[in-house]
Amino acid sequence: MSRENVEIVRRVYDGWARGDFSESDVFDPEVEFEMPDWPHGDKARGVEGMRRAWLASLSAWDDFRAEPDEFIDSGPHVVVLNRIHARGKGSGAEVSADTATVFTLDGRKIVRLVLYWDTAKALEAAGLRRVRRQRRECARRR
Repeated sequence: MSRENVEIVRRVYDGWARGDFSESDVFDPEVEFEMPDWPHGDKARGVEGMRRAWLASLSAWDDFRAEPDEFIDSGPHVVVLNRIHARGKGSGAEVSADTATVFTLDGRKIVRLVLYWDTAKALEAAGLRRVRRQRRECARRR
């Protein structure tokens, strides 16, 4: 099932890259959406609430792109490590950052979506922080 979860999340990202936020069939009707590290710490419930919160957050930017670097399968979670490129509305300030998004799936439906500016927090939320640190330490020893 986990490989299927990754494919579901990839499908969502493909839609987002086209500016299409209509992939509602992969979301549970009561999906939980949270942006704990964002300035307003938005939270929403339901597909329409999630869409409104996300679009409201995007309204602060003239340009906003999240490019996925890696999809990490972690049982019911799929963690996506992203590279964000954005330009502030009005200010024109350019922002590039490594971020992460944690999707939680149940029965091929996304039941929770949490966007983090802090990648370490995202990995920890999905139980992966220690695993990734161990991989880096093994790679250094080689």
